[in-house]
Parts: sequence; structure tokens; C-alpha cells
Amino acid sequence: MASLKQIKNRIRSVENTKKVTGAMQMISVAKLNRIQNQLFILRPYALRLENLMYELAGSAGENSSGFFKKGPLQADIALCLFTSDSGLCGMYNQNVLRLAQEFLKKHDPKKIKLILVGQKGFNYFRSAPVEILNSYIGLNGKFDPDFCDKLIRQLSSLFLSGKVGSVYLAYTCFGNPLVQKATIEQVMNIQPRVVKPIEYIAEPDIKSILVDLIPCYLKIKMRLVLLEAFTSEHAARTVSMRTATDNAKELLEGLVLFRNKVRQTGITQDILEITSSAEALRG
Repeated sequence: MASLKQIKNRIRSVENTKKVTGAMQMISVAKLNRIQNQLFILRPYALRLENLMYELAGSAGENSSGFFKKGPLQADIALCLFTSDSGLCGMYNQNVLRLAQEFLKKHDPKKIKLILVGQKGFNYFRSAPVEILNSYIGLNGKFDPDFCDKLIRQLSSLFLSGKVGSVYLAYTCFGNPLVQKATIEQVMNIQPRVVKPIEYIAEPDIKSILVDLIPCYLKIKMRLVLLEAFTSEHAARTVSMRTATDNAKELLEGLVLFRNKVRQTGITQDILEITSSAEALRG
């Protein structure tokens, strides 16, 4: 009977766990659908703005803006890393952290300056021999345009002032709810790209337009990166919680079957004892 009681307690515990993971799955699905829509709306606009910026820069020349200038070879490097503030999202954080660690191995850690977005990234690097310029914690997967603008202003200031020679972003690209890919992308200096020459009629001139267009492009780029990262986070958590719920269901079915076997064994044992007692009284 003690064994049967333990099984019942285990079943109750697994049922409670299944309720929690099921609720977290539904919450993650709701968050994923909301932020995924914002990502899909911004992607075409960001792509067209990027193409326009490169087309105009190709016409005006790479020296048309300070954002195209290459920093010294021995200059410091700023790496902005995007992770989650909470766990239970599978390999989402591990993939981007591993990629960032490989990036550090390829460069002198003394030349790397980190800007960390997310508690997990901060916890991972706070004891590492690398300088952390700033950390942003508490977003909890909520997209904030004002935060994006603040972050890109900081990165732009570091680059234009010459404190760093290049700026990289380490984040996770969203493919679909089952596929996300960690990546590191150089955002400054802006890498030259060969594009088909297009003649634009510009007023007052293309260089003046680029002065306003490039900061706008970088602002939209940062918003897109944050949406990519947070959409990937919610997708990873949705899949993780769905897997946990399915595993709990499977475990629960096994425990119920085991409980029934133990109960049947107990009943059979009682019947045998009663039968044996009756036979003993007769004999």
C-alpha cells in the first residue's frame, strides 16, 4: 500500500507539472503570434530600405558617410549579444552563447567590448576576462522601439568616436517556429556591397540624403534584430514547453498503467489470502 501511495503522489506531481507546462506553452504561443506579426511586417520594409541605402551609397561612393569607414586593424571591437532574461527555451541561449564564445577565441579578448541584452548573457560573461560596457536586463521578450533607438545610438557613438573600429551583433534569426539560427553580423562599419548602378534624381544631393538615411537604416536594422531575437526566443520556448507537456503526458500514462498493475496485484494478493484462509478453516 505504501508503494501505491507513492505512485499516486507521483501521478499528482506529474499532473501539476503538465498543467504548468501547458499553461506556459499557451502563453508562449500568444506572445509568439503577436511578435511574429510585427517581424513579418517590418522585414520587407527593412530589406527595401537596406537596398536603397546601398544603391545610393554606390552612386555617392563609400566615403559619403563615416559609417563606411574602416577602423584601424588593432582597434577594439564591440559585440552586442542578445539572449533571453529567463530560461525554459531549449537551446536558444546556448547556441548564441557558443557562437559568441567562438568569436572571442578568434579575437583578442582584451580588444572585445561587450554590450549584453538579456540576463542569460550577462550571467555567462560577468566572470569572463572580457570588458562589459553595458548590460540591459528586464525586457523579458517584450519589443521596445525606444530601447532599440537607445541601443543603436550607443553603438553608433562608440563607432563614430573611434572608441571601437567595428560593431558586431550576435543574435538568433527566426526561420519558422521549429528553425532558428544563431548568427553574428557586422553592422559597423557598413560593409560595401556590389549593386546594380541606378541613376537617382536627388534633391539637394545623394550625400545629403545619406546623412539622414543611414541612421534611419541602422535604427530599423536594430529593431529588426531585436524582433528576430525575441521571436526566436518565444518560438524556442513554445517548442520546449510543448515537448515537456508531451513528455509529461507520456510519463503520466505509464504511471497510471503502473498504478493499475500495482492495484490489481494487491487485489489478487488479498483474494489469495482470503481463499487460503477459507481453505485452512475447512481443513
